[in-house]
Amino acid sequence: MRLRVRLPAALLALNWVLFALAFIWTCKAQENLLWWLRLDWAGWLGELPELMQLGTVSASTVWILWLCLTLLLTAAWLVPGASRPATAEKPTSADVASRVAPSIGPMVDADPALKEKLLRLHQSLDKL
Repeated sequence: MRLRVRLPAALLALNWVLFALAFIWTCKAQENLLWWLRLDWAGWLGELPELMQLGTVSASTVWILWLCLTLLLTAAWLVPGASRPATAEKPTSADVASRVAPSIGPMVDADPALKEKLLRLHQSLDKL
């Protein structure tokens, strides 16, 4: 996989792992699995203006925001992006030679090995 695909996936997985570890740690500290039911689920949006001004917010608001942002990022990651057309044709070596530089086209046409190398280079660059 490319780095552009692996890095966000790794960061999202790290976020989920940290969320799970913090949840488990809080469960142990509270000595109860149902502590999250006591969070202020109805009033956490009222504290957002306070958060925007870097004021004091409750821990339940932080937990709920962390959960909501994690779920949104996961949903955004799972939604497929715009896909490339499946019928894209591969460029020929003549196309590659004309795109590289019009002045070296005859030199590339004269050497088939150079033409093939340019074609492979162009294809690998298209994958990036």
